[in-house]
Amino acid sequence: MQDDAGFYAPLAYQPYWLWLGLVILLAIAGWYAWIFRPTRSKEPAAQGAPTPDLDALRSACLTAINATAEEADAGRLPVRDAHQRLSFLVREFAGAATGLPVTSMTLEELRHQGLEGLTKGIAGLYPNEFAPVPVHSVQHSAETARQVVLEWN
Repeated sequence: MQDDAGFYAPLAYQPYWLWLGLVILLAIAGWYAWIFRPTRSKEPAAQGAPTPDLDALRSACLTAINATAEEADAGRLPVRDAHQRLSFLVREFAGAATGLPVTSMTLEELRHQGLEGLTKGIAGLYPNEFAPVPVHSVQHSAETARQVVLEWN
């Protein structure tokens, strides 16, 4: 009869705390799975994908480069914006020609992809895009951009 002396067994937790804990653990595991999921396909490009018309791409890009240079010369486009647009146009052309996400690649990634001509051209445009005062004129950058596009094979 010693148990009648006031000993109480510990209270059991409610079962919903167990389920809530499991749901939280599953949510955390799902979050990690979402964060670390592969975002790029490791499969090569589809064999049936149409090849881009390089002459049409080249022509469109050269037209856009010339228009950018003319807008900057006329004062309708700020110099820094003109340099950045020229860099984007060259990257967009290369991306359309190769199917790679060139617009978001660093110089090292471009070099790793074997795009040496593009890498040199973009490296030549970088100081004009990011320096407090552009190193070269818009016409010089436009000529660099034209050269990259024209030498593309």
